[in-house]
Amino acid sequence: MIWRDSFAIGVPAIDRQHKELCDHVDKLQEACTQGKGAEEVKKMLDFLAEYTVKHFAEEEAFQQKIKYPKYVQHKAMHDEFLAQVTKLKKEATAGGVNIALVIKINKIVSDWLVNHIRGVDSDLKNYIA
Repeated sequence: MIWRDSFAIGVPAIDRQHKELCDHVDKLQEACTQGKGAEEVKKMLDFLAEYTVKHFAEEEAFQQKIKYPKYVQHKAMHDEFLAQVTKLKKEATAGGVNIALVIKINKIVSDWLVNHIRGVDSDLKNYIA
């Protein structure tokens, strides 16, 4: 997914992290079109495991600081995504990387970008505006 300025919520640190996630998803999708998706899956899962913990902690701290009224719901979504990433990582370790897993990761991460960053985080943007 290509980063667009319309995705920005107006908090530079959070926007940089969202852009970084978009860049990684683009790399995975490009690798898939070149038949190298399986090679990139481990890199993507390692990145996601580290990224989600750091990014979510920073975003949640910001929400608490500004007393964001939907913090609890937002955090629950973060926790759910973290659980999905953990499950995907276990699947890759236990069963190896195959085309079905590559497709699954692409779908989960792309859906997250579309539904969370473009949708849920835009509500945060409206709150701080």
